[in-house]
Amino acid sequence: MNLRNRARGVVAVFALTPLLVTACYVKDQLLSPQNPGTVEPASLGTPAAALALRAGAIGRLRNVVNGGDERLWQEIGHITDEYKDADFQPSRIDIDRRTITTNNGDYPYASVTQQRGFIRDAIDAMKQYVPDSTTLIGELYMGLGFIEMSLAENYCNGIPLGHTNYPEILLGPGLTNAQVFDTASTHLDSALAFIKGQDAASVFDRQAALIVKARILVDKGQFAAAAALVPTTAVPTSYQYLFTEAAANGGLEDNGHWNIQVSTTRVTVGDSFDLIGTTPNVIQNALPFVSAKDPRVPVKGPTGTAEDGSTPMFVNLIWGRKDPLAMVSGIDARLIEAEGRLQAQDIAGMMTILNALRGSTPKLGSVTVPVMAPLTTPATQDAAVSLFFREKAFWVWGRGQRLSDLRRLMRQYGRPENKVFPSGIYSYAGTAQGTYGHDVNFPIPDPELPNPNFKGCLDRNP
Repeated sequence: MNLRNRARGVVAVFALTPLLVTACYVKDQLLSPQNPGTVEPASLGTPAAALALRAGAIGRLRNVVNGGDERLWQEIGHITDEYKDADFQPSRIDIDRRTITTNNGDYPYASVTQQRGFIRDAIDAMKQYVPDSTTLIGELYMGLGFIEMSLAENYCNGIPLGHTNYPEILLGPGLTNAQVFDTASTHLDSALAFIKGQDAASVFDRQAALIVKARILVDKGQFAAAAALVPTTAVPTSYQYLFTEAAANGGLEDNGHWNIQVSTTRVTVGDSFDLIGTTPNVIQNALPFVSAKDPRVPVKGPTGTAEDGSTPMFVNLIWGRKDPLAMVSGIDARLIEAEGRLQAQDIAGMMTILNALRGSTPKLGSVTVPVMAPLTTPATQDAAVSLFFREKAFWVWGRGQRLSDLRRLMRQYGRPENKVFPSGIYSYAGTAQGTYGHDVNFPIPDPELPNPNFKGCLDRNP
């Protein structure tokens, strides 16, 4: 059973029991903005309430992609080449153009970092009141590590990881990305230590934890160790840990990609060019997500003009309003294995994995990818790097990995910014607006400044 549905089942039970008051407290108070958390889970005082905290915390992992317009995965698309801005807000244009200021309210930070407090509260409650539910506790640790990995992959050096040991609030200093990856990795070790069962739910959660742990190892440059964690015997290609949506038409439940594309028409799927007037303007380094007509990024359009009244709208067909979206998948595992081969300069081994993926029919959410023609083996290591990251970009489009990969191309593969990120003339609504900026990550925004231990980004390095 998909554990997102199982988690909502716990909440549904609460709605039918005398614990309704407690459940409302959880929803209205615990889920209010906090960083670090300020609610003592032990005050709820029952195993059932601990399970409710756990269900809410797991559900809120979806906040990286759902819950409104400005969520991390959509804005990763904005700052990279997955999306092109198509609305009238200067703050969103600055994200798209890579000139982000710390008072820009449109890029997400609180909606990511707040989740750490919710998950930590749930872990504490589960350990105290439901200590035998080791798989459920392990899944929470996996979620905690996933959120921390997401922070380190996408934000500048200088991320504070504060938390609460009730009633004491511990405000953290700014940490380097490497330190945050280390923290995330430790929490994944805890997840794997807790998830030891052989039942279906334990196997399912362990596979998710293995993928997240392997992604962190890739971020840390430990490619062989990462690949060793996720062979097909441990994580099949068909595996998906899905964010699913409630049937009700609530905006917080809508797939965020649908929301920002179909509901508000604020972004169009990115391409390797846009238009200045009627003249094509090449966007250096941007991949042709529209014009390639690749089945991994199915696109409809133009469907009219976007919110800015000028930009042609191209809409992705992977995710509709309530379609499931994979937090991690077996496809990720195969790509981690392929990069391990790339790093070992085993181009033939990398190609075997990539072409096996193209020769299969894996799912992206609920969309089945058809068999694709095999790739030609590149002649050089540098060409192999370019091919791998292009292939990966099409496999993981819209799932929050593109910014991290562009940063890694600079940090781990030595490529300069102007050979990696969208560059050249920047246009908006069909007119030239200067050139792209040089941001290669999101800054920590001004609302963190009341933390006396936080001094702003340590640097904006990749």
